Amino acid sequence: MTSRGSAAGRDQPTTTRTSPTGLPPEGFAECVLCQKPTEYPESYRGITLCPVCEWQEAQRTACSG
Repeated sequence: MTSRGSAAGRDQPTTTRTSPTGLPPEGFAECVLCQKPTEYPESYRGITLCPVCEWQEAQRTACSG
């Protein structure tokens, strides 16, 4: 019988949206509310929000009627 091992035991590269220093990766703007990296480049004009804050803002401004 052979042992295949579990996914947790394998060395898999992890993808993070922050650098080892905790700063956003080069080229991405920070969210103006929580300072997490956004999907927008640093050169983007206007308010930049991370996906979570963008969704919450849409919920706040949505028509409830």
